[in-house]
Amino acid sequence: MYDDIFKTYPLLTTMSKLRAARFTASERLGKKYRWHSIALVVFSIYAIALTIAPNFFTNIDESIKSILSYASVVSSVFVVALSMYLAFSEDIVRGKYLHDNAKQVTNLYQELKTRSILQKTKPKVKINIVDYESRYARIMDSCPYNHDILDYEFSMMTNEGADSCKSFGIKFRMSMDKYAWPLVAIIAPPIVLMICIAINLNMN
Repeated sequence: MYDDIFKTYPLLTTMSKLRAARFTASERLGKKYRWHSIALVVFSIYAIALTIAPNFFTNIDESIKSILSYASVVSSVFVVALSMYLAFSEDIVRGKYLHDNAKQVTNLYQELKTRSILQKTKPKVKINIVDYESRYARIMDSCPYNHDILDYEFSMMTNEGADSCKSFGIKFRMSMDKYAWPLVAIIAPPIVLMICIAINLNMN
């Protein structure tokens, strides 16, 4: 019913798209940080387990002990690397800034949209679009971070739809960004360890 207000005030469309992208970015960054934290915990458990395992299995072959020792060292290196990544990561701070910025844009969007609808029933209501554009610019300047193109594409796909092929590609990239490295960190070490032990047993 009020679709024409978006044509009259293009700033509404701009703000609608931007707030959606930034809310998406905030959610993505939060999940990304949480999964990296889980991966760090799991990797730490791997490192501890590999270090103490030889003490509980005294009858295992020396070559297996060497593999466990090597795996323990490698796991410890990854624990340090992942710890440093989380320590210097700006994901949480960036997500907080983008979320707060999206809320500010939403407030301005709702205000302009409400006045635009009201103007249709009460022509005397005046809208100073230059003032709204200025306020929007100040809100944008207050945020030192920007969302990624993936966040924009995902939010547009969610709100406006997309063909199945493009939709799958966007969802796949979003999942890879959030879960790829944590899942590799959780699943790969025991698989690689079992393969190394199996190869060693076959050689002997």
